[in-house]
Amino acid sequence: MERVTAQEVARRGRQLYEECIGSRVEPEHDGRFLVVDVDSGEYALADDELEAFARAREKTPEGVLFLIRVGHRAAHRIGASPGYRIR
Repeated sequence: MERVTAQEVARRGRQLYEECIGSRVEPEHDGRFLVVDVDSGEYALADDELEAFARAREKTPEGVLFLIRVGHRAAHRIGASPGYRIR
């Protein structure tokens, strides 16, 4: 089995989403979590990221998985929300 870097998994996952998956799931599933196997292109959707991973593992137990949030640039946001002030 080929080992790949985290950067390569992210690149392949985003590419699969943008080229093959996004148009199938947007906007109906906006905000849901999507986990894609970057080798097979199989994916699973859920409202909860752990459930999305569990569903993806059922489909491809040995898969190399990437998490994304439908309709968003990233699965999670780090930092304060707009308008939040640190005192």
